[in-house]
Amino acid sequence: MQARGAHGLVVLGDPSYYSRFGFENDPALRYSGAPAEYFQCLSFEGSTPAGEVAFAPAFSGSRTD
Repeated sequence: MQARGAHGLVVLGDPSYYSRFGFENDPALRYSGAPAEYFQCLSFEGSTPAGEVAFAPAFSGSRTD
């Protein structure tokens, strides 16, 4: 992902699993669709952005056809 210019990643998953890869919950970065402790981020460079995160429509699980 870094090679593609990404500054970090977010995941929605089990904190005990993803923490081993460096992911952690940051209260400044929010996702209203799940309990806060399950929404985690990994910053590649410097500080983590702040605000509400919205996933792309393709990840919503809803069909549009």
